[in-house]
Amino acid sequence: MLVLETVLRIRREYAGGKAIKAIARDLHVSRKVIRKAVRAPEGAFDYQRKVQPLPRIGPFQERLNTLLEENELDASKNSGL
Repeated sequence: MLVLETVLRIRREYAGGKAIKAIARDLHVSRKVIRKAVRAPEGAFDYQRKVQPLPRIGPFQERLNTLLEENELDASKNSGL
């Protein structure tokens, strides 16, 4: 979700004559989002992703959890020495 400061920055830069593509490149936001922010009524802009992309760790999450649990068990066994 874009914060209000970012939306205000987008609008300020656009009003100053900066191109949508340049703003998108600088802020790492899509051009579509820049257009929405510029066209939306003042303060009424709301941006949320419909589908959250899976992190790269996603396919390995279950295996990592298992390894972490095993490490915790090993640590608790060894700490009693």
